[in-house]
Amino acid sequence: MTALRIERRALDEIFAHAREAAPDECCGVVVERAGRDEIWRMRNVQNDLHAQDPVTHPRTARTAYALGLADVQRLDAAAPKVIYHSHTKNGAYFSGEDRARAMFMDEPMYPDVAYLVVSDARVPDEAKAFRWDAAQADFVEVPVETS
Repeated sequence: MTALRIERRALDEIFAHAREAAPDECCGVVVERAGRDEIWRMRNVQNDLHAQDPVTHPRTARTAYALGLADVQRLDAAAPKVIYHSHTKNGAYFSGEDRARAMFMDEPMYPDVAYLVVSDARVPDEAKAFRWDAAQADFVEVPVETS
């Protein structure tokens, strides 16, 4: 599996986004433009979804993230290299909820995109990346390499 290569500056910007959004989860994407990693912060609409229908959306933005339609359309048009979000309580890992949101009808929605989860909950500046592995039919952790 290919490691996630990301500029240190970009990773630091993602950590800053996570700290600003706390205690809620943040979300966004990394797009490569002219050979540089560009961070696009996106709005976590999970609280809106929960307020509209708490039965269908029992989680709030403190424990989940969801992108709004405009951000999904922007993401789809951009060919991102990373989709990121933060965990505010339990450290950086790819949860069952994260996997479910990355899938559509048992297939990954973005099979070539790395998913990055960041957290300060257990270890300061913890970042873990995950990629789709077709042979395992699952997301597997890959190294995060900064430049």
